[in-house]
Amino acid sequence: DFVHLHGLSLHAAPTDAKVDAQLLQQALSLHARPLRRALTTVDAREEGEEAMSKTVVVIPSIDLDKKELTRMCCDVEFYEERQLFHLLMAGDPSVRIIYLTSRPVDESVVKYYLSLSHHEDIDAAHYQPNLFCDVHNMLPRVIMIHVPSAECISLSDKILRQKKLITLLQELIRSPFGGNALEQNCTVGMSVFTGSDSVDELSHKLGIKLLEASGESLHFGTKQGSREIFAACGISHPAGTPSLEDEDLLTYGDASEHGGKVYWAYNHRYIRSSHNLALGIARKILRGIRPEKWIVKLNQGFSGKGNASIDLQHVQRRFSGCKVGDNEAALLIAEQIEKDFATNLKCEDPKMTWYDTAEQVGFQTQIKRLGVIAEVFIKGEVPTSPSIQAVIEANDVSLIANHEQVLAGQVYSGCRNPCNPAYRASIMEAGLKVGKFLAAHGVQGHFSVDFLACKQPKSGSWDVYAVEVNLRQGGTTHPQATMALLCGGSICSDGLFRTNEGQLRCYVATDTQYSDNLKGCTEKGFISALECSSNPAAHKIRWNKADRIGVVFHLFKFISSGRIGFTAIGRSVEEAKTLFNDTVRFLDGFHGC
Repeated sequence: DFVHLHGLSLHAAPTDAKVDAQLLQQALSLHARPLRRALTTVDAREEGEEAMSKTVVVIPSIDLDKKELTRMCCDVEFYEERQLFHLLMAGDPSVRIIYLTSRPVDESVVKYYLSLSHHEDIDAAHYQPNLFCDVHNMLPRVIMIHVPSAECISLSDKILRQKKLITLLQELIRSPFGGNALEQNCTVGMSVFTGSDSVDELSHKLGIKLLEASGESLHFGTKQGSREIFAACGISHPAGTPSLEDEDLLTYGDASEHGGKVYWAYNHRYIRSSHNLALGIARKILRGIRPEKWIVKLNQGFSGKGNASIDLQHVQRRFSGCKVGDNEAALLIAEQIEKDFATNLKCEDPKMTWYDTAEQVGFQTQIKRLGVIAEVFIKGEVPTSPSIQAVIEANDVSLIANHEQVLAGQVYSGCRNPCNPAYRASIMEAGLKVGKFLAAHGVQGHFSVDFLACKQPKSGSWDVYAVEVNLRQGGTTHPQATMALLCGGSICSDGLFRTNEGQLRCYVATDTQYSDNLKGCTEKGFISALECSSNPAAHKIRWNKADRIGVVFHLFKFISSGRIGFTAIGRSVEEAKTLFNDTVRFLDGFHGC
């Protein structure tokens, strides 16, 4: 029942749902860069046209299945700060930002992001070098609210359980700011990490437009939904199950396990048992599909932590003489595979086990709840993991970035922009096909498509496979939006990002840079050391507003454990890599806290 607004601690609205006028006057604030094309472009109004006032409500809720949330609750709450790039809009006095989190965001972090803000109407060369220049003018225009809860549930559900908070948000959204009442033509939107049934409900209660896909569309962002899209669009993807021959293996979920409420994942037909998963794999083995290992993926996961792998070569060799359509052999193969799941399945999350434990749900149980797929492991020389990122708005599909993802196993840890030109055009074309499919089915907002590219040793050509669609913001959203908001500009037809002045910009980003020297450090201490004028290593990497290059840090909540994220933005791939390496050296030699 306790809410913290930036610069103001107070209790939520009174029980009678009336909000104190003085509270609103103190809490109201903001003007910021419009959220057009999902934060990818600056305000594109015509000359002489007045800017519209805009309110952006940011709810970085990671709405996973409740059991998945319980398994990684602390990390998920920390990741809510990855969406703080929204604060970079605060340089434009036309938008109000209301940002909600599960845990309070340190004031030094808020000021750090605001200090980076650049407004296109102000000559960057005239900025003073002081880190917090102009911040005092922006702070009254940003509302930070944290919603504490002892329960490990999504941020959207925490908000829905606080009627007083919802009333407060309704009043904030409708109240005037900047000395003028909001006019009827003002745009109001809610930016979320991912859509869900809870997010849909919250959007409806607040009476504001949802800027991402609705809960009704989430099937298309599942692993099975991705395979269905690739098949429908004729996009090459790994062989696996379910396929068209596996319709008999698909079942609906049991809503009784969810208190009678039809959780969206229960409303679709998925493979929901270890036996059916094993039988689906067995059918592929009988068709001669016998990879080095199989990749098994829960339909819903976060950062690759719902994935696993299993080596079934011994089973494949044992039944190598069996033929397609031999149902008895398929059942025998499935029986052996099902036994192997319990002993040989290797989960990407080291805490995950096959069976339930006293602490957490097991992989087998999550198969029943969420559904699962299996596909072949693609082996090739110099494998890479490129991706595209795009936005659907009013049925118009816009590509906004392409990347080389950096993975630790199957878990996302960072990215580089742009991706390899050898297959850049190919994945952009595939991304547009996926976008048109999604738009035709009423999907709006961010989506990304992940690929696997393997170089052929003899020909030097690349084989590219689509592996999944992410119907949400993701790990690559933060660096792309950071560059777009700080530099201005957009992606061109060649897949390269150029500023409004036509200058190239590239970046290298990570979510997982570790340094023992950061352990025990505070957010405030780190930012103070970063701004230290006598530290040449810090000066070398700090964001340069005049040149629009440098390094922007994120995920400050992890810093005390020796981890931080950052995005190095340069005028070329080489410059971005140099800034990245300089930052690693800065962190390895860090001694400021």
